[in-house]
Amino acid sequence: MKKKLFLILGILTILLASPFYVAAKAAEVTAHPEQYDAIQINGNTASVPFSEVGFRERTLISPLDVTSVLFSTPLTWQLIPGGEIELHYDVFISGADIDKIVDEKNPYGGSLLVTFNNQLIGSAPLDKIGSNTVRLSIPANALIPTREDGRHQLTILLDARLSCDFDIIANVSIKPTSFFNLFFEESIPALDLSQLPAPFYRENSIIPESTLVVISDNPGAFEIQAALNVMAGFGSMIGATYNMELINISQLAGMDPTLYNMIFVGTPDQLDILSFANFQMPIENGKFVNMPTLSEQDGVVQLALSPWSPNKILMMVSGNSDEAVVKASQAVSSGDIFIYENPTLAFVSNVQMLSETLPVVENFTLENLGYATETLTGIGVRTQEYIFYVSKEQILSKEGYIDLVYYHSGLLDYGTTSFSINLNDQIIASTPFKMETEQVTNLQVKIPPGVFRFGENRLEIIANMVMVPSCDTSGFPDPWFTISNQSVFYIPVDTGAGLSKSSLKDLKFFPETFVTHSDLGDIAFILPKPDIASWNIAGKLAYVLGEQFNPLIANLQTAYADDVPQNIRTNNSMIIIGLASEVPFLSEFNDMLPAPFDLSNNTANERQMQVIYRIPAGVSVGYLQLMPSPFNAENSILVVSGNDPNGVTLAGNGLLQPELQSRLAGVFAVTNGTQIATGNASSPYSVVGDVVPGSEPVNVNPVSDLPLGAPANVRPVWLLPAILTSLAGILGILIFVGIAAIVRNRRNRIKVPEKREKVFKSDDNWK
Repeated sequence: MKKKLFLILGILTILLASPFYVAAKAAEVTAHPEQYDAIQINGNTASVPFSEVGFRERTLISPLDVTSVLFSTPLTWQLIPGGEIELHYDVFISGADIDKIVDEKNPYGGSLLVTFNNQLIGSAPLDKIGSNTVRLSIPANALIPTREDGRHQLTILLDARLSCDFDIIANVSIKPTSFFNLFFEESIPALDLSQLPAPFYRENSIIPESTLVVISDNPGAFEIQAALNVMAGFGSMIGATYNMELINISQLAGMDPTLYNMIFVGTPDQLDILSFANFQMPIENGKFVNMPTLSEQDGVVQLALSPWSPNKILMMVSGNSDEAVVKASQAVSSGDIFIYENPTLAFVSNVQMLSETLPVVENFTLENLGYATETLTGIGVRTQEYIFYVSKEQILSKEGYIDLVYYHSGLLDYGTTSFSINLNDQIIASTPFKMETEQVTNLQVKIPPGVFRFGENRLEIIANMVMVPSCDTSGFPDPWFTISNQSVFYIPVDTGAGLSKSSLKDLKFFPETFVTHSDLGDIAFILPKPDIASWNIAGKLAYVLGEQFNPLIANLQTAYADDVPQNIRTNNSMIIIGLASEVPFLSEFNDMLPAPFDLSNNTANERQMQVIYRIPAGVSVGYLQLMPSPFNAENSILVVSGNDPNGVTLAGNGLLQPELQSRLAGVFAVTNGTQIATGNASSPYSVVGDVVPGSEPVNVNPVSDLPLGAPANVRPVWLLPAILTSLAGILGILIFVGIAAIVRNRRNRIKVPEKREKVFKSDDNWK
């Protein structure tokens, strides 16, 4: 039996070591999203776990420490008395002097002090090791938010100064299972355009909102462009994932309008559906009512309560012409709408976009930019942002640096505190606070090439300040960190040795290599007409671009695939979305793609590959293809397509879903929605067969017209010997097993009579 097992294992080892097994192995993707208790709303009460407003477990360490919980309520809610906070926390005590504690009522000499909106609402003694629960009422005088952003703030302060007199450390862990029990009444909200992204989005909201961006059924290219700029602007304002969808009016007819906030984009003659909405300047018979004569060419931005639900909000981004609609959308994208007498209505006469050229300034200070010396104070994370401009001649410079001048208080805990420098959301330096840097310090930070953008650039200083554990009975002394306005920027003109955009044509660099203009103005979406599914993908990508690159004003371009203007061809990188057969523009350079499309069936035929796979009927796949623009090699073209409409959606998800997007590489990718296979233009092997179930190879002959410089499809020299060796080994083992079996059978036939004879003899002896 042992010999059989050994032989079987030997055969399996040879099989597993052979090159065939490697080709059969497929990647797996496993996702485990974090789950939290749901918010419960009954009548005019709401139970809200800390976890649902972004709080994670936080451990407070003696003698003094603090943490906060922030949340927003829906715009129509007004908190009323009767609410409570149930606090869950664990207490752990350690140290050599534990035996010296004699106070039985409060043996650890500490407590938690709890404030709500800066009003003390109660305390809890640290009188029990392990899990604890305390309920505190919220008084009427603590219900009004004191923060500028309108969020409510719960603050929990650990005061355990016994650690100052004894070798004792108290650790108190605040649990995210703690919750608020809130009482509220509903009222008509105050609408204000200057508060964007509210009321559509409120940070740490206990009820996440959803917003639909609605366009007409037959929009012009400028109307879609305006909608995409609105979505990019909200991505910039929110800076986080948000449920925002681009749809048309026909789709809205099949949805429940009471569930959504809505932003309608278009001229008034396309938005008759809003004729019964209570806007300050309503629509009647496809025209604005009582529009001022001077504003007839202006963009119009309005807010109103939804006629379908008093808890939802409508915004109109409009004007009497396409140009006016675009102006209105760009004003919204800035998130900084200036209002006059009426906070629900604004006219936009003009928008100053980024100039085509900017002056070259190589050396300047924060003071030159108009900034004063800034001091960040308080415990926790504090940030300061600076905006400066860079010309096209400077964006690829390799010699740039920032000479940051700073100093700070001596109250910082030098073992746990530091600050980082971010440039355009990329970390370029991190450094700890030290005793030596309490005095004026110069920190020179080199700027890596490729981080600058033409136009506005954002420098962000992020300081994490924790003070030295203190027993100061006068209260919390605030640590501080000062950034001098004498800090210097040096950004020389690129000498030609910088990083070339044309060398970075790789899907793993998307969208960074697409964005060189701070306002996203170098990107154009090319879309089929009509195809709301492709428009929806474009909207989601626009939101992500705004979220990642934070433009001051979004200036995305858009064109239909049957009419791409020359200025877009020459000046813009392009994202083309849709079925290849429905994108006429694609036929101009289809043969240049890494995997040209067969326009009769929308499949990427991979004709330069050695092995070509046939996609089974009914199986959807998405394609992503990247190439230098044939109209300007410094720009790029990204094609988001599929073999059917569902395949186009799958391709879009390849860019939008982090678990798929992180695996992109090369210039060609295929996805079935759960897997992604990637390839390079010079690769002789198909990537389709790696992800499409049941793919059938239909052409195994090498192609003679490979691009110049592509590697020849030569069979590896080791392949044939490896196959012959494997087969010979397996055949030898099988012969050995057969011979052994024959010999064993002969022996058994000989031994059986001998055993019988011995048995008979033993039986005679027994008798």
